[in-house]
Amino acid sequence: MKFYLAIFCSAVILANFSCAPGISGQRGVQQGVRGTVSVKEGNFMPGPDRKPGGNTGKVMQRTVYIYAVTTGAQAEGEGPLYKAIHQPLVAKVKTDEKGFFECKLAPGVYSLFTGEDGGVFFAGLSNGRGELNPVVVFAKRVTVCDIVVNYKAVY
Repeated sequence: MKFYLAIFCSAVILANFSCAPGISGQRGVQQGVRGTVSVKEGNFMPGPDRKPGGNTGKVMQRTVYIYAVTTGAQAEGEGPLYKAIHQPLVAKVKTDEKGFFECKLAPGVYSLFTGEDGGVFFAGLSNGRGELNPVVVFAKRVTVCDIVVNYKAVY
């Protein structure tokens, strides 16, 4: 039973923070990262009075902080909220009113965080190496990352 619960939780987390290499051309950046930030708060538990896929969250303005790839050991706090990041800050971008952001980056691996109330950083995903919200940028490609800030949601 624990195995199936772990699989389910992993699927929910991966569905809520997805990053995939994409072909550039939608906006101005030709190499780097782009995406949207949305926020989910409240009860997302299934139930007889709930429609499947009824509440997908709201796009929100946030600041996206892009750090050199960061592990949990290089950040202060308990995930998904962190008080401090002990890696070099590479870039900081604000989303527009529709939650859209984009940033030109050199090829490499980065960690994306959103700035939250109280001066904390949100990172809702880590990989098998303990890297927080890792994003890989390839030469002449744009990686699309849609971030779902869901630490106030119940699944």
